[in-house]
Amino acid sequence: MTMTRDVASRDASPDAFADMAVGSDDVTGRVATFAAELRYEKVADAVLHRLKLHLLDTIGCAVAGRDLDISRSARAVASRMGQGGVCRVFGAEERFTPIAAALANSVIANALDYDDGFEVNGKGMGHPSSSIVPAALAALGHRPISGRELLAALAAAYEINNRLILAMQPTAARFRQVYGVGQHQAIGAALVFAKLSGGDATGIRNAIGLAGALSPLPSLHKYNWQTRPIISLKDGVAPAAQAGVQAAIMSEEGFVGSADLLDGPQGYWRMIGSDRFDASLVTDDLGTLWLAGKGSFKTYPACRWLAPALEAFENAYVDAGLTPAAIAEIRISTFGVIAEKLMDRRPVNPIDAQFSLPYAIGAIATGRSPGPDWFAADAFTDAALREVADKVEVSVDPVMDRLMNGKMRRPSAAASIVTTDGRRFASHVEAPLGGERRPVDDNVVFDKAARNLSGRGDTAGLISAMLAIEQCDDVAGLLDDWF
Repeated sequence: MTMTRDVASRDASPDAFADMAVGSDDVTGRVATFAAELRYEKVADAVLHRLKLHLLDTIGCAVAGRDLDISRSARAVASRMGQGGVCRVFGAEERFTPIAAALANSVIANALDYDDGFEVNGKGMGHPSSSIVPAALAALGHRPISGRELLAALAAAYEINNRLILAMQPTAARFRQVYGVGQHQAIGAALVFAKLSGGDATGIRNAIGLAGALSPLPSLHKYNWQTRPIISLKDGVAPAAQAGVQAAIMSEEGFVGSADLLDGPQGYWRMIGSDRFDASLVTDDLGTLWLAGKGSFKTYPACRWLAPALEAFENAYVDAGLTPAAIAEIRISTFGVIAEKLMDRRPVNPIDAQFSLPYAIGAIATGRSPGPDWFAADAFTDAALREVADKVEVSVDPVMDRLMNGKMRRPSAAASIVTTDGRRFASHVEAPLGGERRPVDDNVVFDKAARNLSGRGDTAGLISAMLAIEQCDDVAGLLDDWF
């Protein structure tokens, strides 16, 4: 079996897959056993290294995003949900219960929309770290957890998360009807917290079953795309993190969950809106062929669908050595969703700005550093940024639109800049940068983390510590200064 094959490559109508659950015997049990038995020594070195990068990237995104209004709101909610525990939340001095901390830290890690993803051939399938890492952090402080224990739990959680969402990819027709971004991440969050809490295969299986009952609903088509502002829980990662940790704790306290959540024609895949499921993509070569190391990294703090257009504009703009005043027109050719949903020229808050192509292009053109600077208060009233935003026009390219709306679901874009003196500069980007199709080297991740962590402490020291985290006896102490 080739694990990177795309289930959505099968051409058929949704009705043809009405009961499509291929090879679905005891998926739940095999997943739970794999997670319970996985040890650090069994994880491939390349996967371990990649997990360290994802952990570093997530911590950086959370530190950089902790001062946004949505992060302050998340801390306020956490205070009302559960003060008095041992868990840390980014930007707060007080301690919280695990469920409250998981919710708040997930919101904060995702606040900038700079957090990582899982991609196959350019198709994005969630933001796993913003659910899995906060769930893992919620397990710290109750007892010493070594770097090796943490890496093993993360490997199990990412592996199952990535395999599960790949196996549940809907047909293009069903995607247009119902789809979510992060609801499935409740399973990975439950798995990582349960494993770090000492759960055995039976306990992890029960936690997975409870996580299914607590998973958030698919919400991609109910984002307030036309009415704005965009919903605060944009990617669903925080409800998934909360659901996963809550499920694991409920399991510890005797609640009974589904024993076969992932199995059969009425399994979890159908519960969250898909019209097909290939269980072989979850269970075949489990522990031998790794998907945990195939995550993607963002290079812009914005919706991943915008990344090709932003990169195409930046390539043309920087290569030409232009200034905002030299721009007469900016023409973007891309897929239809951009024109329909992502062209708000006057976003009112950072979340809206993360889903605004004109605003993001304006931030690039005016020299704002990717990260919090894009969403500083003065950015929303910056006359130069607004002038650039008003020059952005979008046309739908039929080929790119088919690529995005068909079985591949891959975003792409081309940018053309016309200057005030009539010159023209152009660039084309076939898929987002940072995934396996167009990978970035480690230094890009390190540089991004350094910018996100800048001014908050010993950045170089944290990066070095993350790369050697397997030597740490208690991860809570390693990270304590960064909250």
